[in-house]
Amino acid sequence: MGQLWRSVVAFALLATLCAPLCYSQSTQASSGNKPARVVAQHTAHRNGELVEEFSFLIKDFKVDHQSELNTLNISISYRYVVNIPNADYPDFRLLAKDVETLLTNYPNEVDYWEIVNKNLTSLLMKKYPAISRLTSEITADPTRQDPYVRSSRVTRERAATKAMRKRS
Repeated sequence: MGQLWRSVVAFALLATLCAPLCYSQSTQASSGNKPARVVAQHTAHRNGELVEEFSFLIKDFKVDHQSELNTLNISISYRYVVNIPNADYPDFRLLAKDVETLLTNYPNEVDYWEIVNKNLTSLLMKKYPAISRLTSEITADPTRQDPYVRSSRVTRERAATKAMRKRS
């Protein structure tokens, strides 16, 4: 019985030491509707080719829309074009400013968040050719009129990127 107990303890210890470590990185709320710092930046290999992605979060962004003040969390993630030159990486703060400007000056007060998000991703893809794929997720906190958390996720991809992926 003692040998069995030692084996179980040794196995548990070994499993604990060998298990991959996971952790959560929290971002602090930004003040004054400034974008939070980078949430994730990573590279991966797909079929031997370098894939680079970047993301950031604009936390607790206040905007008047649909006849009330909304608090939004906006997560933007994007993939760069293959073999992007170093000089072509966009400063994420410029994208964040474009997001804030569009939301603050949005022309149609009655548009659903899905339509707002669709227009937002269209703007960013047109303005930043170094981005091959972009995902925007807008999460709206509950309000008096809408007592639910709502979220819209839109992904856009350049036609050339889709065509290359189909050939692979």
